[in-house]
Amino acid sequence: MSSAKYPGSTAHFPVSDLASSVACPDAALMRALRSFIHGRVDQHADGEDIAQETLLRLLGYPAARIDNLKALCFAIARNLLLDHHRTASRRAPAELNDDMVCPQPTADHVLAFRRAVAILAQALDRMPPLRREIFLRKRVDGVSTADIAHSLDMSVAAVEKHVVRALNDLRTAMAKRGFTMDGGA
Repeated sequence: MSSAKYPGSTAHFPVSDLASSVACPDAALMRALRSFIHGRVDQHADGEDIAQETLLRLLGYPAARIDNLKALCFAIARNLLLDHHRTASRRAPAELNDDMVCPQPTADHVLAFRRAVAILAQALDRMPPLRREIFLRKRVDGVSTADIAHSLDMSVAAVEKHVVRALNDLRTAMAKRGFTMDGGA
């Protein structure tokens, strides 16, 4: 029984096993093929796609017609690379502009907002209950100062002082952790 060998490979196998070698090329051949492809494309993902397509097309060949598996692999890959470059040259690169920017906040901004909310929640928990209630009614619920003063049987000036002190408590808590309330309170 005769044997076959890939050029550059130390693997010897009987010709009758050629069909199984097409279904499972050796690791050295795959490394050489990927290196050949990745050296000729800009994007890693494009190289992987071309390597996959090379293997799929290789599997489509009848095993009896394959004399040199390595040469066939590289010929298929070369043709796929030519197709890839032809297609890429026809496509005009997309112009990037501000309209294409994702409107969602970045992960850094989301993390910063979550930290700020945690700091504010802790500061609210540490406030005296009356100050916290007045602040939440005024700033969260949108109740007028006069209505809060009437419902708590307080003067308008006292309610305003509680709101100012609550804002000061929140600003101080944020400043201690390195945050500012630049967007307003």
